[in-house]
Amino acid sequence: MTEEQGGLERYDRQLRIEGWDQENLGRARVVVVGVGATGCEISKNLALMGVGKLILVDNDVIELSNLSRQMLFLDEDIGKPKAIVAADRLRRMNPLIEVEPYFEDVRNLGESIFEGADVIVSCLDNWPVRRWLNSLAVELDKPLVDVAMEGFYANLQVVIPKKTACLECHGEDLIPKETQLAECTLRRRRPEDLVQDLKQAGIEISQKIAEKLFEHDIKTIYDLKYAHEGVLMRLDKKTLEVVRRIREKLKPKLPALQSVAAMISGLASTEIVKILHGNKLGEPIKGLLVYDGLAGQFTIVELERSSECFVCGDLVEEGLTITVKPDETILDLKRRIAETFSIPDPEILYREWRLQDDKRISELGVKEGDTLYITTSRRFMPFQLKVQFHKEEVTTP
Repeated sequence: MTEEQGGLERYDRQLRIEGWDQENLGRARVVVVGVGATGCEISKNLALMGVGKLILVDNDVIELSNLSRQMLFLDEDIGKPKAIVAADRLRRMNPLIEVEPYFEDVRNLGESIFEGADVIVSCLDNWPVRRWLNSLAVELDKPLVDVAMEGFYANLQVVIPKKTACLECHGEDLIPKETQLAECTLRRRRPEDLVQDLKQAGIEISQKIAEKLFEHDIKTIYDLKYAHEGVLMRLDKKTLEVVRRIREKLKPKLPALQSVAAMISGLASTEIVKILHGNKLGEPIKGLLVYDGLAGQFTIVELERSSECFVCGDLVEEGLTITVKPDETILDLKRRIAETFSIPDPEILYREWRLQDDKRISELGVKEGDTLYITTSRRFMPFQLKVQFHKEEVTTP
């Protein structure tokens, strides 16, 4: 029996589905970001169905508590990188496919990894990176399938850039309020600010520990609660022990069920296959699919694409506008940008300069209609803001 014949026999039952195109599936390339409960399930499904190349990205390592719902891992894998272990298991499940793992923060990977993707899958457990991945998918015009779960609840959204709502279009309603508050707060912070915030929460840490946390971009209570294991493992032993104790007080681990992970991942895998077939097996779902396991109920929340969305909206290419006053400082402007676009770390570029916080608009030679470029860890690419001066401040020559 040839390898090709063996491959066809392997996929015999799905080949019987009217409209199924195994050859097309075998050429497909899917990037799965996050190899936790849903990431394991989706990767497994796509591997067994014969998706030609899977790229797995995760910067976490395997813990004992993962084993009840992350079915690609065993006891012997504890402490090992999730992406690498998962890739090895998937190759054993289907030796006819290619699996490429990255034990890395997805934001550190090169653009070329995503340019050849047919679908990007978000199985992430935090909004900052989900927002970044959403912007990347829109920028590269790649379909994004976003999956999330908590306890008996789960949701699924398919983003087709410029056609359906992206994750930012309704962020004000869908992003948790705690996250929104953290995202809107400008992170012009010092280690002593973190010490004070924790003190108000009834937790004492030293200035030295706070300084070490800042070195790893852990600057807020929110960062402490949601920092990935891969980031924490770079801390020295003493600092890591302190962080573990703080996290136990601040953030009880979210409830999670294997049955819910398998259910929502099965639906997500089906949507991915539909996309890879060019809608020949039906169109992907529109809106946000929400599953309530306790009630045994599925709901689809209609989501219209927002023309004013600062990621996928119609005004993005033309450039959004911002009104400025000549006497305001760059720090003042950054605060307004942080609040308006829910980004905690904006940096402003004008011409060839990165603008300093203490400078005033009037000192920089900025003119009406000039373009400012805003960079942030929540966006894959900088976005543009066109300058408008406050009408009362405009002077005529």
